[in-house]
Amino acid sequence: MRYSKTFCLPLSFFYLPRFLLAALLFSCQLGFAQTNNLVAGDMGLPTSSAADNSLIDPNTIAHPAPAPRLSPAEAAELVRDKLGGQVMSVNTQQNDTGVVYGVKVLNAGRMRVINVDGQTGQLLNQ
Repeated sequence: MRYSKTFCLPLSFFYLPRFLLAALLFSCQLGFAQTNNLVAGDMGLPTSSAADNSLIDPNTIAHPAPAPRLSPAEAAELVRDKLGGQVMSVNTQQNDTGVVYGVKVLNAGRMRVINVDGQTGQLLNQ
């Protein structure tokens, strides 16, 4: 003989989760942004009259290096005049003090890279 036990839930039990979810959404306004805060401030943050960049110290900001006085073509001509040989290429490198040109020159079967200061025209290595 088979024994079958059925369990019946009251009908109000099935509506309870929906009711709780609706009550939670309406009471907390979960997931809804208030548009007046987003328009007035930056992503809901309060607006202020003065910018506060207290994490940035203006004394530590590096100033940009001055523009070079020599062009890459002038650096190549300078190296060719002083050392002779054939200039193969010129690379521009930016460092803290300004521009340094790396002039690749072929002289007597030897390939060398001569660094030229972009401000003074001084050959940094020979």
